[in-house]
Amino acid sequence: MTDEPDDRMLQLNAAIDGELDAMRALEFERALAADPLLDADYRRLLDLRRAIRRSAPLEAAPQALSDRIAALAAPRRSAAVFQTRRSWSSARPLALAASMAAIGFALGAGLTWLRTQSAAERVTQALVSDFAQAEIANQPFDVASSDRHTVKPWLAGRTTVSADIVDLASEGFPLAGGRIAVIDRMPAPTLVYRHNEHMVAVTELPPDAPGAEGGGAIETIDGYHVARWSGRHLAYVAVSDMDEKTLGEFVAAMREAQMPAEKTP
Repeated sequence: MTDEPDDRMLQLNAAIDGELDAMRALEFERALAADPLLDADYRRLLDLRRAIRRSAPLEAAPQALSDRIAALAAPRRSAAVFQTRRSWSSARPLALAASMAAIGFALGAGLTWLRTQSAAERVTQALVSDFAQAEIANQPFDVASSDRHTVKPWLAGRTTVSADIVDLASEGFPLAGGRIAVIDRMPAPTLVYRHNEHMVAVTELPPDAPGAEGGGAIETIDGYHVARWSGRHLAYVAVSDMDEKTLGEFVAAMREAQMPAEKTP
């Protein structure tokens, strides 16, 4: 991948539109894995495209408009070659203006939808993107350890939230490590647990943080499962590539392990 901004955007758009051949697509996937900033840009563009599709569905043009554009673009058989070219030249700005107007409307609708997302939706989407990025880069944690006495002080020195780490190895969910997730410019501790070949990342937030309210049911966002719940002192958002049933079992085990600490005055 090139570092030139214009080329970078061209390749991003080509990848999103499915215009890369097999070899260039493979090179692009490798570049995503090696460049977190490129991956973040790629996911932002994907989110924008999804927002546009939801907010501005395609509709058929009115028949009168279609007939007018066809009449402007069609060559006049009885006219001279020069006249035909001049007619087509005058039609191109109209077609271009119509295309630009449609694109402007779609982008405006998409950006409006993004601005109207709730704080909870923004936080959840950010954590899903964080999980996907870590998975693609094959870096699920910043500190790799199954010892909570190693992970907890590492996180404590980098966040304002004191991580609540429970041992779930006996339940089939051993601790694998921890990392920092940045939510609304706030560093939040994220605990990474393993289950067979799958991971679950649990980000801990202050109870009054945006998106901290517990939702109860497990959601599916961009192919990942998300669970949210609230404890006495912290709120939790878990993102995983596990199936919904296994994630539910993990949440139940974690909440049960947290109960004695939460009952302590």
